[in-house]
This record gives sequence, C-alpha cells and structure tokens, in this order.
Amino acid sequence: MARIDGLYELGHVLDVLDADTHGFTGADLHRVEAFWTFSEMDSSSAGFVVVLRDGRRAYIDFLHWHGFEQDEDFRIATELLPRGEPLPRRGGPAPWPPGEWSSAPAHLDRMLASRSA
Repeated sequence: MARIDGLYELGHVLDVLDADTHGFTGADLHRVEAFWTFSEMDSSSAGFVVVLRDGRRAYIDFLHWHGFEQDEDFRIATELLPRGEPLPRRGGPAPWPPGEWSSAPAHLDRMLASRSA
C-alpha cells in the first residue's frame, strides 16, 4: 500500500515557501530527513526536517485550519538548523510533536524528485 502521510501538507508547503519570507523556496528542498503529521476534524499539522540543495538543514512547521464552512487558513514557519543537530524539540506542557517522528520519508522524497524532473 502506498504511503500518503505528509503528502498533503508537504504539497501546501512547496507551493507557499518563499525565499523572502521563509529563507528558501520549495525548489531548494533536496530531501526530507524526518517528518511528523497530526490531523483532527478541522485542522492538520506537520513538521519536516529537510536538507536543502546547498547542504543546509531546516525545520518547516505547517498548520492548516479547514473548519466547516469557514475560510481556510494556514501557517508555515521555518528555521535553519545547525549541522548535526538532532530532531527539533519544543518545550511546554503539550506533547510535541503531536505526531510521532517518522524517519521513513521515501514517499515524500519521490514527491520532491518529481517536482524537479
């Protein structure tokens, strides 16, 4: 069975990333190291640790609200990661990330490769 987890969220990210706002574009993404996803009835969220074509690593945080009969809205935040830093962690009372990290992103890498072909 083909994996689809993260494809929806990564698709939004690729379309919206802007060098002026986020520091790099979707075309700069080389591969995904790890990711997590989490969905509820009216929202979905995901995080991606990516390697950029120039060798830098970045974390992309995505949150999408899609409430019933309401306008959609989403937020994308990025941060560059130091080389060799483990997966990002956040503090606070809520568990983070809300979904488990996956280090099997081959299906997401295929999506990236198909966009650059």
